[in-house]
Amino acid sequence: MNFDLKLLLKVGVGLALAITAYLVAGYFLKGVIKPEDLLNFVKDSGPWAPIVFIGLFIFSPGIPASALAIASGAIFGLWTGYLYSMIGALLAMIPPFWFSRLLGRKLLNRLLSMVGGSIEGNVEKFQQNVEKHGWRYIAFTRLIPLFPFSLLNLVFGLTRIGFWTYLVTSFFFVMPALFAFVYIGHAGANAADGGSGWLYVKVFAALGSLILLALLPQIVRFVKNRWGRK
Repeated sequence: MNFDLKLLLKVGVGLALAITAYLVAGYFLKGVIKPEDLLNFVKDSGPWAPIVFIGLFIFSPGIPASALAIASGAIFGLWTGYLYSMIGALLAMIPPFWFSRLLGRKLLNRLLSMVGGSIEGNVEKFQQNVEKHGWRYIAFTRLIPLFPFSLLNLVFGLTRIGFWTYLVTSFFFVMPALFAFVYIGHAGANAADGGSGWLYVKVFAALGSLILLALLPQIVRFVKNRWGRK
């Protein structure tokens, strides 16, 4: 089987440059973009707003997924915002996974160090948990909103989990927290426009659901300790 070394070298250099640009852009956007800037930018896009929003979700790893989901609820409304957030989240899970899988741990960590990041100390633990629990560990990390969305996309690519298992599990189990964030943005926008007092109750209910998701490991541990011994 013959290989064109020049072509492979060009592809490799192009891939490395694309990934570097992706990571640098994420770091830059994280430092300079404020939530209100994000809202205004998407709103000013007119009929292109959905495409611009989904593009930000995919190509702006430095912007937290929670901030994007909240913005979608404020801009597009509850269900339309949730739909765009789900599409954006699904597509955003793909490039980082394959970037890290193609680059490998050492080269990826070298590129991340250029923008002040690192994955050292995370991969081994993730690999052990993925091998032990499989898709359940992906579900666990996606369900709890404390785990950074973009970092998980990178780290799971360095494990031996199958792509479709990763993608399908991630998509379904990120949906509850995503909905809560979109609802917060939607209700907050309505409250700012002079909505009823019930909106504040709904916002606190959404925040409460996020807190419950964040505390899920402690709740499970308590239940096991309390009733598992019987």
